[in-house]
Amino acid sequence: MAASRFSPPATPLLVGERYLPDDVLQRVLVGLPLDDHRAAASVCKSFRGIITGPRFLAARRGYGFAERGVVTVFRGDGGLQIKTAHKSDVMATIPVNRLSYYSTTTDGGARLFVCTRGWSPPTAEDTPGQILALDPSSRRWRRFATLPQVRGVHCLMWHAGLLYVAGGISSSTGIPTNSFHVYSEATGLWEELPPMLHACVRAASGVIGSELFIADGEGLTTLQIYDIATRTWRVGAPPQGWSNPGSGARKTKGVVVDGKLFLFSSRQSPLVYDPQSNTWSEEAVPEIHGSSVWHACAHEGRVVVFLWNGKAFERAAGGSWSLYTRAEANRCNIDGTRRLIYKKRCVSGSVLLG
Repeated sequence: MAASRFSPPATPLLVGERYLPDDVLQRVLVGLPLDDHRAAASVCKSFRGIITGPRFLAARRGYGFAERGVVTVFRGDGGLQIKTAHKSDVMATIPVNRLSYYSTTTDGGARLFVCTRGWSPPTAEDTPGQILALDPSSRRWRRFATLPQVRGVHCLMWHAGLLYVAGGISSSTGIPTNSFHVYSEATGLWEELPPMLHACVRAASGVIGSELFIADGEGLTTLQIYDIATRTWRVGAPPQGWSNPGSGARKTKGVVVDGKLFLFSSRQSPLVYDPQSNTWSEEAVPEIHGSSVWHACAHEGRVVVFLWNGKAFERAAGGSWSLYTRAEANRCNIDGTRRLIYKKRCVSGSVLLG
């Protein structure tokens, strides 16, 4: 006789004299902390089948137990490697070597989008620049789209099922571009949008409401705002407060939290833009001022900033800064000294892990 759905699997959960059915067992396991999933899955086949099953993450979201984590992507042995910021274990490796360090965003859920750099004309073993969709919760990735133009260090933003690509530097000419495109996941097609008012490279970007914000960049001290509904550009108040404005050496990173755009640049204090008042303010953060900012992201309503020296800091909703302890670092030998630094230059984002 074939085993029924309620037949006891290897080492099942026994309550009284009855084995729990799968749907009940899922509700028992759904609140288990994410860090304990691997240990629980090793207990028995029944546990492993539910925890690794296709409906488990959706159930954790539905019951309010889904956990977010900061995920980093960096160049490592064999290609791009994916890991969480607080663990050293590599979750997955992508057989791609070129990573654009200024072109990353999330869909607000489980996916992190990153870009690879292509060359023009491409070599025989090279491919055009790609947008990759990473799903760390399942340890999977896929090629999401091919960039409409061969470019690098451009802005990448997600809003309402659409992926926006702005600016960057042309790989064929080496000249900054003001081109602006949007990709629809539903149709799989690119659309060319009205060009930016100013070409930009290594600029900070973010989405607030139904508007896209692109600030600063190499050789610029500007704020460009795109209204998605009217498809028009306008300029906002330029970033103010930083020394050496418009420096060609400056590389800016942007994070949106609480409806405000935060700008980070090496050896500068953070700048904060409030779209309601169209004004900038400078935050005095001694731990960050004077340090090289490696990467930054928004995570659970907070700003998380990673520095080159291996330290990371977070900004609470109230505006206070503190050491971010959920970050793993390692010691490397640099110039004969042992310094605490992160393994690789990388990009980061906050996604649902499980």
